[in-house]
Amino acid sequence: MAEEAVKIAVLEQRVSDFNNMFSRIDDAITKLSDVNANITKMLAVHEERIEQCNKSDDLLVKMIDNLRNENFKEHKEVTSRIDIVEEKIEEIAKFRWMAAGVLAVIIFIAPIVTNHITNLTHNSQIHKIK
Repeated sequence: MAEEAVKIAVLEQRVSDFNNMFSRIDDAITKLSDVNANITKMLAVHEERIEQCNKSDDLLVKMIDNLRNENFKEHKEVTSRIDIVEEKIEEIAKFRWMAAGVLAVIIFIAPIVTNHITNLTHNSQIHKIK
Protein backbone atom coordinates (compact mmCIF):
# COMPACT_ATOMS: atom_id res chain seq x y z
CA MET A 1 0.00 0.00 0.00
CA ALA A 2 2.84 2.30 0.64
CA GLU A 3 3.84 1.79 -2.93
CA GLU A 4 0.43 2.67 -4.12
CA ALA A 5 0.39 5.75 -1.93
CA VAL A 6 3.70 6.82 -3.49
CA LYS A 7 2.34 6.17 -6.95
CA ILE A 8 -0.79 8.15 -6.12
CA ALA A 9 1.31 10.98 -4.70
CA VAL A 10 3.50 10.95 -7.82
CA LEU A 11 0.43 10.94 -10.03
CA GLU A 12 -1.15 13.74 -8.01
CA GLN A 13 2.08 15.71 -8.34
CA ARG A 14 2.12 15.12 -12.11
CA VAL A 15 -1.55 16.13 -12.36
CA SER A 16 -0.73 19.25 -10.37
CA ASP A 17 2.22 19.95 -12.72
CA PHE A 18 -0.02 19.35 -15.75
CA ASN A 19 -2.63 21.69 -14.26
CA ASN A 20 0.07 24.36 -13.87
CA MET A 21 1.22 23.78 -17.46
CA PHE A 22 -2.35 23.92 -18.74
CA SER A 23 -2.91 27.09 -16.75
CA ARG A 24 0.19 28.62 -18.33
CA ILE A 25 -0.90 27.41 -21.77
CA ASP A 26 -4.34 28.97 -21.18
CA ASP A 27 -2.66 32.25 -20.18
CA ALA A 28 -0.47 32.10 -23.29
CA ILE A 29 -3.50 31.41 -25.47
CA THR A 30 -5.32 34.36 -23.86
CA LYS A 31 -2.34 36.63 -24.45
CA LEU A 32 -2.04 35.42 -28.05
CA SER A 33 -5.75 36.12 -28.54
CA ASP A 34 -5.25 39.65 -27.20
CA VAL A 35 -2.24 40.15 -29.49
CA ASN A 36 -4.25 38.79 -32.41
CA ALA A 37 -7.08 41.23 -31.65
CA ASN A 38 -4.61 44.12 -31.44
CA ILE A 39 -2.97 43.10 -34.71
CA THR A 40 -6.39 42.90 -36.35
CA LYS A 41 -7.16 46.44 -35.15
CA MET A 42 -3.78 47.66 -36.41
CA LEU A 43 -4.34 46.02 -39.79
CA ALA A 44 -7.75 47.66 -40.06
CA VAL A 45 -6.21 51.06 -39.28
CA HIS A 46 -3.41 50.49 -41.81
CA GLU A 47 -5.85 49.37 -44.48
CA GLU A 48 -7.89 52.52 -43.88
CA ARG A 49 -4.76 54.64 -44.18
CA ILE A 50 -3.80 52.83 -47.38
CA GLU A 51 -7.26 53.50 -48.80
CA GLN A 52 -6.94 57.18 -47.87
CA CYS A 53 -3.52 57.30 -49.52
CA ASN A 54 -4.93 55.66 -52.65
CA LYS A 55 -7.76 58.19 -52.74
CA SER A 56 -5.25 61.00 -52.29
CA ASP A 57 -3.08 59.55 -55.05
CA ASP A 58 -6.08 59.30 -57.39
CA LEU A 59 -7.02 62.88 -56.60
CA LEU A 60 -3.46 64.05 -57.23
CA VAL A 61 -3.36 62.18 -60.55
CA LYS A 62 -6.62 63.84 -61.60
CA MET A 63 -5.30 67.25 -60.58
CA ILE A 64 -2.08 66.66 -62.52
CA ASP A 65 -4.08 65.58 -65.58
CA ASN A 66 -6.24 68.71 -65.30
CA LEU A 67 -3.17 70.90 -64.97
CA ARG A 68 -1.55 69.18 -67.95
CA ASN A 69 -4.68 69.73 -70.06
CA GLU A 70 -4.90 73.37 -69.00
CA ASN A 71 -1.21 73.83 -69.72
CA PHE A 72 -1.66 72.25 -73.16
CA LYS A 73 -4.59 74.58 -73.95
CA GLU A 74 -2.67 77.63 -72.76
CA HIS A 75 0.35 76.52 -74.79
CA LYS A 76 -1.83 76.31 -77.91
CA GLU A 77 -3.26 79.76 -77.20
CA VAL A 78 0.18 81.29 -76.70
CA THR A 79 1.47 79.57 -79.83
CA SER A 80 -1.42 80.93 -81.88
CA ARG A 81 -0.83 84.42 -80.47
CA ILE A 82 2.85 84.18 -81.37
CA ASP A 83 1.91 83.08 -84.90
CA ILE A 84 -0.44 86.07 -85.24
CA VAL A 85 2.26 88.46 -84.00
CA GLU A 86 4.79 86.92 -86.41
CA GLU A 87 2.35 87.38 -89.31
CA LYS A 88 1.83 91.02 -88.35
CA ILE A 89 5.58 91.54 -88.14
CA GLU A 90 5.98 89.97 -91.59
CA GLU A 91 3.28 92.30 -92.95
CA ILE A 92 5.03 95.30 -91.42
CA ALA A 93 8.34 94.14 -92.90
CA LYS A 94 6.74 93.75 -96.33
CA PHE A 95 5.24 97.23 -96.05
CA ARG A 96 8.59 98.63 -94.99
CA TRP A 97 10.34 97.06 -97.99
CA MET A 98 7.58 98.24 -100.31
CA ALA A 99 7.89 101.77 -98.90
CA ALA A 100 11.67 101.61 -99.31
CA GLY A 101 11.19 100.44 -102.91
CA VAL A 102 8.75 103.24 -103.68
CA LEU A 103 11.11 105.75 -102.09
CA ALA A 104 14.03 104.36 -104.13
CA VAL A 105 11.99 104.64 -107.34
CA ILE A 106 11.00 108.21 -106.46
CA ILE A 107 14.61 109.09 -105.69
CA PHE A 108 15.72 107.49 -108.97
CA ILE A 109 12.94 109.00 -111.12
CA ALA A 110 12.81 112.47 -109.51
CA PRO A 111 16.04 113.77 -111.13
CA ILE A 112 15.02 112.39 -114.50
CA VAL A 113 11.58 113.99 -114.32
CA THR A 114 13.01 117.30 -113.15
CA ASN A 115 15.49 117.22 -116.04
CA HIS A 116 12.67 116.59 -118.53
CA ILE A 117 10.55 119.30 -116.99
CA THR A 118 13.41 121.79 -117.10
CA ASN A 119 14.21 120.77 -120.67
CA LEU A 120 10.58 121.15 -121.68
CA THR A 121 10.25 124.51 -120.00
CA HIS A 122 13.56 125.60 -121.40
CA ASN A 123 12.58 124.44 -124.90
CA SER A 124 9.20 126.13 -124.66
CA GLN A 125 10.89 129.36 -123.60
CA ILE A 126 13.22 129.08 -126.57
CA HIS A 127 10.25 128.61 -128.89
CA LYS A 128 8.56 131.63 -127.38
CA ILE A 129 11.65 133.72 -127.85
CA LYS A 130 11.92 132.82 -131.49
